[in-house]
Amino acid sequence: MAAKPKHQHDAPSLEHAFETMKNAKLKRTKSREAILKHLVENHGPFSAKELQQALKRRAKGAPTNSDLDTVTTYRCLASFEEAGLVRRCDFGDGVSRFELRGDSDHHHHHVICVECRKIEKLEDCHLDKLEEKVKALGYSGVKHVLEFTGLCRSCARKA
Repeated sequence: MAAKPKHQHDAPSLEHAFETMKNAKLKRTKSREAILKHLVENHGPFSAKELQQALKRRAKGAPTNSDLDTVTTYRCLASFEEAGLVRRCDFGDGVSRFELRGDSDHHHHHVICVECRKIEKLEDCHLDKLEEKVKALGYSGVKHVLEFTGLCRSCARKA
């Protein structure tokens, strides 16, 4: 069994991701395998374009990823989202990004550098009490989205 990435403590293994894909009746293609492998090994979220670029760099022209065009990438990600393998992240810039859903589906937020677009995961969420108040008002299916923006250290030093 593959080791879990240290940066994503609840990330499913590649084998578990393939099993979830199989249970969702998704065909195991080279494109889907490549995307899943990248998502298991690297914490996202990634846009479809970022995934394509990363996989092309990784493949170094190998024919296994040559069919990973924009449409194929989006279709794979949409299938993964429907199967519950990935979650879509919206940072208000018009670009959909996707990250692997963990085994526990641990809720977290992100901080995004407004200059270089670096994204870092924030493990803790302290909005549980506020979410409970919203539920007490009679709302169901309550979710929240909170993302932070600012300048990362590297970009702040350059400024």
